This record gives sequence, structure tokens and C-alpha cells, in this order.
Amino acid sequence: MVEPQPKTPLIEREGTPDEAVQWSLGAMRMRRFDDAARVLKAVLAEFPDHPDALHYYGLLRHQLGETPEAIELVRRAVAVAPDNVHAWNNLGNLLLCVEDSDGAQAAYFKCLELVPDFLSALSNIALLLRHAGHIDEAERIYRQALEANPESAEVLNNLGTIEMSRSNYAAASDLFGRAIALEAGFGQAYRNMGEALHRQGNDAEATSYFWKSIAVNQGERTARKLLVYALTTMGEHEQAKTVARDWLALDPDDPDAQHHFAAVTGENVPERAADAYVERIFDSYASSFDSSLGSLGYQAPEAIAELLGRVAPDLAGAAILDAGCGTGLVGPLVRERAARLDGLDLSGGMLAKAKLRGIYDRLDKAEITAAMAERPVAYDVVLSADTLCYFGALADVLAAAATALKPGGLVLFTVESLPPEDGRPYRLHEGHGRYAHTAAYLDAVAAGAGFAVLAREDVALRTEGGRPVQGYVVALRKP
Repeated sequence: MVEPQPKTPLIEREGTPDEAVQWSLGAMRMRRFDDAARVLKAVLAEFPDHPDALHYYGLLRHQLGETPEAIELVRRAVAVAPDNVHAWNNLGNLLLCVEDSDGAQAAYFKCLELVPDFLSALSNIALLLRHAGHIDEAERIYRQALEANPESAEVLNNLGTIEMSRSNYAAASDLFGRAIALEAGFGQAYRNMGEALHRQGNDAEATSYFWKSIAVNQGERTARKLLVYALTTMGEHEQAKTVARDWLALDPDDPDAQHHFAAVTGENVPERAADAYVERIFDSYASSFDSSLGSLGYQAPEAIAELLGRVAPDLAGAAILDAGCGTGLVGPLVRERAARLDGLDLSGGMLAKAKLRGIYDRLDKAEITAAMAERPVAYDVVLSADTLCYFGALADVLAAAATALKPGGLVLFTVESLPPEDGRPYRLHEGHGRYAHTAAYLDAVAAGAGFAVLAREDVALRTEGGRPVQGYVVALRKP
């Protein structure tokens, strides 16, 4: 099939600059970036302050991976045409790409000065607020956007995710349903509806929405992961294996596909989750992590802090390492006992949230085993809440903790529990993809690393799909 060719640029036939810019947009839509760039540069060579040429050439430079240059071009565009709401909105989007949240927010508010009900700017401001943890304010902005745009499927979907983060699943389902009714091809809304149903334990209905999400978007990673989980919960193990196998065939280099294929089939099960898998999960989860875990009755940080108080009641002025610190939920619970509080995590998104707390003396993006091994005799206490559930074999990470601890130092951590009748020391769960460990294995691997077991106690770590997730909170002492 012969592809349609762009018409000869009007500017090359003495057409108007505006006509040439419009021609270049058509070329961009056909991904003929070289042709579009040539025409836009020709316009700007003769008319250097042409606002649309500056704007669209900036967007083109971003498409080519030249975002700083794109920002400067769009800044010039809004300087020449300060009433161009679309250029201001795109400037905000570009600034977000370079993590300039303040600049992006200023650009979006400029949009609202020009057009108070401009949907894209309202949605972008709400998203920024949500990422900053201001959930109530984000909801207010979304509802303002919905009042002005009552048939916006995107806004309805975003409001639904806020309700879901609060465990208001009925309200969330209603909003997702309204979004789907307005936009039948809205794959994300199908996925979110499925997740809301899954969290209520209605896996049979949830799977139908996950299938619809995948049908709309074959690259939908989260829907595939949740579909595998729902199918295994229902006992449909063969179907779950088929989904995982198809996912891996579709994207064999995807760390999520690799991990969940291993989990559901039992083939090539890794001793711990790959760094790329863990980093992706928590980077995507960072903005809603605290509120989501609050709604799930998350107990790991409190369980660790409470046990630390019992095994070391007089601890003060300590050097404490929060290994796998996430957004810093453990930090406030132990800060008053620490002369120094350091944090490690693989997720840059999580570390950014932890930094906002202002309680850590040092935060590093690193894999905890390697990082602890490089800090010999540095800490009195190592804490790890809900991190070792991404490790199967624990010998290396506990040996690294022993290296990092001073003599007499403590390590406290949580893991999910595996009944002894399973027959394995640890298991990668075929649904959610985390590891669980037996009590006997924990005792043995602790002894192997030279630790004395001070305590190993049962704890309900959280609820998931309406069911408690059982685990252990463990305290060990280095001789």
C-alpha cells in the first residue's frame, strides 16, 4: 500500500506562513518529522516570532527527545502570544517532563486565567495536587472540572480513582461506570472498574472488565497483572497461566511479564524480584501509596516500631537505617530514638515523597543488599517494613544487614507468612507476586547470618481483596 504523501509546502510556493504551519501539522500527524521540521524552520527563518510556528516546532522538538529546547521554543511562543491557552497548557506539560512541578503549575494556572473552565489545565492541576498528596484538594478541582464538563469520561475516571484510594468502592464503581457509558473504548476505566470489583472480592465480575481493558489496549500491563491475580484467587490456575504466557510472548523483555509468568507457572522462579520490577511498581504507586495503604489497614510500620520499643526500650541516640524506606512511613515512628536516620529505596518516586517529610538525614536510591554491604559497622538498628516480601532467599540480605550493624545491633523486619505444610521454605505467590516465608526458614536463615532471634510474632500486615494478609514481625540481634 502506497502511503499518502504530504502536499508540497505552500511556503515553498509562496504560500502564507499560517498555511505552511498547518501543512507541517499534517506532516507531524503522519510522523513525517523531518518534513515538518524543515517547513517550520523555514517559517521561523523568515518570521522568527510566528507564535504557532514556535509552539509547534517546540512540540516537534519534544517528540524528537529535545525537551529543554522544546521548552524554550514554547516559552517564546507564549511571550509573543500570551493569550494562547493551548500553548500555556503544553508548556506546563513540557515542564512536568523535566520535573519542574512549580513551573508546570504556574503554566496551568495561567490557562485558567484565560479560560476558567479549561479542562486540560484543571485535570493537570488536580493531578499535580494528587501527586503531592493533597487528595482532598485534587478532588475539589476534579469536581470543578466535572461541573464545567459533565460529560468528561476522563474526569469521571479520575474521580473514581480518588474514591477507590479511600476504599469507597461503590462510589468508585459508579464513577467508572459513568465514564464507560460516555466512552465505550476507555480502556483505563474498564481496568479501574475491574480493580474496584476485585478489591471487594468480586473477582468473577472483575475479570470481565480486565478482559475488556486488554481488548481496547493490548499493551495494558496493569490489567493483565490484576487479571492473573483475580483468576488465581478464583482457582482458575490454567487460565491464569495462559494469560501470563500470552503476556510474556507479547513483551518478553517486560520485567512485570517475566515476574508474573514465573509466579503463576513456577518456571524459573527468581530468588528475589528483579530491581526493574520493584522500581516500576513503586514509582507508579508513589503518589497514592500512603492513602492507599491507609485504606487497607496497613500495619507493618507500626508493628516494627512497637516491637522495637519492646526489645530495646532504652534505645536513644541511635544510628538507624530504614532499608526499603518507601515514602517514609517508618521514619516518624522512630525519629526521636535516632541521632541519625538514613533511608534506602529503589524507587526514586518513593524517595521524593520521603524527602518531603524532612526527617531523614540521608536518602539514597539503591538496592538494599548491595548498599548495606558497603556500609560496614555503620548502624545500631536496621529496619525493613514490607520490603523483604520482594525477596525469596534471605541469606544475602541478612548477611548484608549483619555487615552494616555494629556489635549488638538489631534488625527488625516484616515478611508474609507461609504455612509449614506448604513444604517449601518460601514461595512466590502466583497471584500478587510477593514472597511468603515459613517460620522455620526465618529462624534458620537468621542463625546462618549469625543472628539471635529475639522475637518472631504473628501480625496481620494489611487487608487485600477483603481478606487479611498474615505475616511475621521479626527482631534479630547481632552478637
